[in-house]
Amino acid sequence: MLVILLRRKLCLDRLLLKSLVHSTLQRLWTPSRPALMGLVYLLVLSAPWVVWEVGAWSRARAFDQLAREGRERVILYTGSLHSEIEKYQNIPLVLASDPDVAALLEGRGNAQALSERLERLNRKLEASAIYVLDRGGMTLSASNWAEGVGSFVGQRFDFRPYFTQAMTEGVGRYFALGSTSNQPGYYIAMQVRRNGEPLGAVVVKMSLGELEHSWAGTGERVFVSDPHGIVFVTNHPIWRYHSRAPLSPEDRLAVRASRQYGDEPLDPIGLVEGEQLTTADGRAFLSVSSPLEDGEGWTLTVLLDARDAQARARDAGLLAMGIITVLGFALYAMAYRSVERRRQRLELESRVIERTAELIEKQAELVQAAKLAALGQMSAGMVHELNQPLAALRSYADNAVTFLKMNRPEGARENLQEIADLTERMARITGQLKQFARKSKGLAEPVPVADMVEASLALMGSRLRTEGVELVWVPPPASLRVWGDDVRLQQVLVNLLRNALDAMKSASPRRLEIGVDEQGPEVHLWVADSGTGILPEEQGQLFDPFFTTKPAGEGLGLGLSISEGIVRDLGGSLAAANRPEGGAKFTMTLRRVEEPA
Repeated sequence: MLVILLRRKLCLDRLLLKSLVHSTLQRLWTPSRPALMGLVYLLVLSAPWVVWEVGAWSRARAFDQLAREGRERVILYTGSLHSEIEKYQNIPLVLASDPDVAALLEGRGNAQALSERLERLNRKLEASAIYVLDRGGMTLSASNWAEGVGSFVGQRFDFRPYFTQAMTEGVGRYFALGSTSNQPGYYIAMQVRRNGEPLGAVVVKMSLGELEHSWAGTGERVFVSDPHGIVFVTNHPIWRYHSRAPLSPEDRLAVRASRQYGDEPLDPIGLVEGEQLTTADGRAFLSVSSPLEDGEGWTLTVLLDARDAQARARDAGLLAMGIITVLGFALYAMAYRSVERRRQRLELESRVIERTAELIEKQAELVQAAKLAALGQMSAGMVHELNQPLAALRSYADNAVTFLKMNRPEGARENLQEIADLTERMARITGQLKQFARKSKGLAEPVPVADMVEASLALMGSRLRTEGVELVWVPPPASLRVWGDDVRLQQVLVNLLRNALDAMKSASPRRLEIGVDEQGPEVHLWVADSGTGILPEEQGQLFDPFFTTKPAGEGLGLGLSISEGIVRDLGGSLAAANRPEGGAKFTMTLRRVEEPA
């Protein structure tokens, strides 16, 4: 639709421009020669100013567009960074409440047995290391106990900020080079307490190398810097452990004293700072930065290549110069040629203007194509839709382990079957991204409403119980079916359930209602909560991409946009409204499967 409107506007502009030229030249049919020459001289004198203004305007427009793309890229990179960290942040929380860890810190446990257990756990989690420190910062057990010289066991880390922060505040986070391994990593430490007294801390060290590798193929230069301006995560390796600008003597001394980056030189990168900056190798970039609220003063910066934007400004200036030159020659020729020749010149000028308008139209289409390509980056939002199946996998895996310890293989077998079903479901969910990008060509099939809701609630059961939510759900008859795709409809319903639970975090009571209304050929499946409801200014933006009411790091604003697209592709609709008694209500309208008489 945007391309059609753009084409119509360009066609209208083209007709207006042709009309203006035609009327101007008609008035110049019989002027004196000095008047025409005066116009020619005026064009020559004003040409540099016009070219400069056109180039500046085009440059500003190009950089504004590049800045908008940069802000979208920052949101995606920030989401991927938070997702990588969130994979490991609950591990120390769980281990801090583990009886074996507490027993070891109280002097009653077996350090070697716990080290072997941490080693087995880390093979599955693929973290850099998991280890336990006593209240003095001494490592008692570690997942890398068998690495000899590289083992953390017996090493003291009381000088590390993540340990001191965990012992004083309960949780510590820190990025640094390992003092033993000299390998970079992000540390998350959780205090272990018993009877109100701190016994020590559990620490998980995670590597951000895979994240940097995933950023490497994006085409932009991306990096995360600490409060001192030192780059420690980047897809441009030669910038790692260098500073954006020269460090002050005080900052350099503080960083050296903390041993955060070992003996790295911390030399400046050589960026000429500003929104539009130049690197040491002479390349021009547009810099878009955003502070990370949960990153201990970190800042994420994306550098987008500005060569295309500069080329657009140059091309616009050349185009303006070309137009001025053509008009100048046209006026000069009109001073010496007859009316017939002037009419021929008018036709020639009209053709030139038409070709120019066509070039502008093609350029606009290329810009629109670039925008559509940028929308393809929303594929990172699919990670948002897989969180619940992953949580369910963890729950079923824990249940299976418990059943095996209780010597109940049948229960373990059932949980393992559930895991197999969920992995198959996750594979089917990830296959939906291509269908979301274009209208599905597959045929819809009858989906039992009750079974679909029950399957979705099974994924959310753990959270419903944990958060103490009252569930009101009366299943409809088993014969009630709608046209759709089971996996995609469950994807939408799970997203609505998650949003409802998020909206009720601070509500009391917490009441979640699911209902089904049958209205002729339509079935209305709705989810209602007792939360805060929808603000009036948010009502019209709920289904817009990247619009979210959640705090930074808890969502990209893609869930409702994707859900609305899925329901629309299935021939239905998704709507939202506030309830008179309080809270919000989301309603899916789907086509009913008519049973044969």
